[in-house]
Amino acid sequence: MKLPWKYILVSVLIGLFMGGAAGLFWCPRIEGHWTKKSAEMFLKRLDHEVHLSDNQRSQVNAFLTANRIKVAAYQDEIRQEARSQIRAILNPDQQPSFDAMVARHDAERKKRENP
Repeated sequence: MKLPWKYILVSVLIGLFMGGAAGLFWCPRIEGHWTKKSAEMFLKRLDHEVHLSDNQRSQVNAFLTANRIKVAAYQDEIRQEARSQIRAILNPDQQPSFDAMVARHDAERKKRENP
């Protein structure tokens, strides 16, 4: 039995649509997981390949944790600077809508980071 090419094309498009929808749904959840676990995964890989001592492992872990905190602070600084530049460009009647959007975004990000 030979399937017409139209059925195959429709099936492929449905698969692409379903995969894209699943990616959009799960992407915010996965993003937070990978950023939180990346230092731990790097430490495990480093230990596996270099064979760290307990003292070295704790020092590297402390270094990675401190750097993650620095990066988060730097990201917040960049985010605030960009927001102030965008707000300066907007008209006075657009600014309240922008402020509400920023507040929603911050609440969503805070909820993702602290479930």
